Amino acid sequence: ALSFRSSHYFVSYVASALLILAGFPLSLSTTVRPLYIELPRSLVQVVIHWNIPMHYWLKTYIFRPSIKRLGKFGAVTVTYLISALLHGLNFQLAAVLLSLGFYTYVEFQLRAMLADTFDACVASKQCTSHKCTHKYTSYNSLCVFITNMAFSTLSMFHLAYLGLMFDTSDLQETGYSYSHTIDKWAQLGFASHWVALTTYCIYFLIK
Repeated sequence: ALSFRSSHYFVSYVASALLILAGFPLSLSTTVRPLYIELPRSLVQVVIHWNIPMHYWLKTYIFRPSIKRLGKFGAVTVTYLISALLHGLNFQLAAVLLSLGFYTYVEFQLRAMLADTFDACVASKQCTSHKCTHKYTSYNSLCVFITNMAFSTLSMFHLAYLGLMFDTSDLQETGYSYSHTIDKWAQLGFASHWVALTTYCIYFLIK
């Protein structure tokens, strides 16, 4: 997984350098932010900063038009399906992306509800310091700080689990079979999926 991320960062920075040399401003040339991926506040943050131009395109042309007809969950599912297709017909990658889509949806909904209920800055997307209107933040509440750290740790757990699908073998180039992907997750007891399902049940029960 580390080699996979490192190669992605390298290609992204090369692309950014070429854009800057071509005359594009830095604000339009940033394609990845590794710090937000390696030390994420949330899975939503990882999705946004993994490939910033692609995220913007999917959000603008797939997610927003779909949400009116399909609702949030349907729009998220369609968006990740399109993303999987754009990455190629690879079951392994599609399974990871669809799992990530479900994880991010559950996390976003749960944290948004907690933020509204307790007037606390615990949403998936961090408020900017001068625009945060929440009564409780990580700076004045230990509970908020611990909650955000817990979700951050949970995000890293999910990412480590999903990242196990990627290695340096020759088969990685063409993608593993359906059975290989499922067997690998089965060896881990589908731990991340069970945690995500439990998180969804908690959200469903308290919403």
